[in-house]
Amino acid sequence: MAIERLSFTQFRNLANTQLAFHPKLNFFFGMNGSGKTSVLEAIYFIATGRSFRSRTIESIIKRDDADITEFILFGLVSDQLRQHQVGIKKSSIQASQIRVNKESIRSASQLAKLSPTILIDPLSFELLNGAPSQRRQFLDWGVFHVEHFFSMHWNNYLNCLKQRNSLLRNAKIDQISLGVWDAKLAELGEAVHLERQAYFDKFQVQLSSFLKYFALDTNIKVSYFKGWDKSKSLSEALQYSRDKDIERRYTQAGPHRADIKVTLFGQAARENLSRGQQKLFIIAMYLAQMQTLFDVHKKKTVVLIDDVTAELDEENLERVFNKLLALEAQVIVTILNDSVLKKLKQDQDAYKMFHVEHGQVTELE
Repeated sequence: MAIERLSFTQFRNLANTQLAFHPKLNFFFGMNGSGKTSVLEAIYFIATGRSFRSRTIESIIKRDDADITEFILFGLVSDQLRQHQVGIKKSSIQASQIRVNKESIRSASQLAKLSPTILIDPLSFELLNGAPSQRRQFLDWGVFHVEHFFSMHWNNYLNCLKQRNSLLRNAKIDQISLGVWDAKLAELGEAVHLERQAYFDKFQVQLSSFLKYFALDTNIKVSYFKGWDKSKSLSEALQYSRDKDIERRYTQAGPHRADIKVTLFGQAARENLSRGQQKLFIIAMYLAQMQTLFDVHKKKTVVLIDDVTAELDEENLERVFNKLLALEAQVIVTILNDSVLKKLKQDQDAYKMFHVEHGQVTELE
C-alpha cells in the first residue's frame, strides 16, 4: 500500500499544492514551525479520516479570510491491484464528506482498512510509560487490520459497557436488568478477547525476532493481559466483582481494562531499560506490527515518522531504515536538515526530498 499523490487546500499553514511521493522513502526537511508535521497530518487524515493533533476542525482550517470554512484533501492511494481516489472535505458549518472512488462512505474505518498507516512521533515513545489505554490502542490497530469482525465486536462491546455503567450509576439498581447486560457484555467481551489473543500470539513471534535484530535483552517478557482474572471467564469475573461495581459505579472487569505488560526479570521494563533501549524496543513493536499484517494479509504499511533524528542515534537510525526498506513499507519522515541522508547512505533513486518553508512545500531534484 502506498500514497502516490496528495493535494491539500486550506489545510493548516500549508500552501495549496499537490505532492507526488516516492513508493519507498520520502524526507521533508525544514525548520521547526515550517509545516513539516502538518504534511504528515494531512497524509494521516487521508489515510484514516482524522487528525493526530486536534479534535476540532476549526483549528485545522487555514483561514485566509473569514469566508473560508472548510479544507479539502485529495489523495491517490494504490495497492497491488489498483489505484483508489480518496477525497475528504471537512467543514466547520456543514457535514463532512469522505469519498472513495467517487462514492461516499459513512465510516472513516473504511479508509483505515484501505491504507494501513502507522504514526511514530515523540508521543509514541511513551508507549511503555503511558497509560494502558495507549497500549490498548496500539494492540487494537493490529487486531483491527488482521481480525475481520473485531471492529464490530469492539464497538458493540463499548455500547453494552456504556449501558451497564449507566445502570450502575442509578440510585436503585434493577438486578434483573443488570443480569441481562452482564450476559451480553460477557459474550461480546470474550469475542474481543479471543481476537486480541489470536493477533497477539502472531505479533509476539515477530517481536521476538526484532528484539534480537536490535540486540535487546532476550529476557524481556511481553505478555497480554485480557482485562480480568485469567482463571475466570468474563461472566464469572462480572459476577465476582458485582458488589464492588455497584459500590464504585463502574465496570471493573473486561477487555476495556486490557493491557500489554512488558517486564524484565519480573520488574517493569521501563525501570530497567535505558531511554535509548526503550526507544528501540518501541520501534521493534511497530516493526512487528507491520510484519504481522504483511504475513497475514500481504498488506504493506505506510509509516509516518515525525522528527526521527531526535530519537535515534546514527547507527540505530540506519538499522531502522534498512529494516523498513526490507519490509517494503512506504516511509514518510520529517527531519530538521538533509544531513540524515549522508548517514543512511541510500541510493538517490530510493527516496525523494522535499523542503518545507513557511508552509510552502518544494520537491528537490
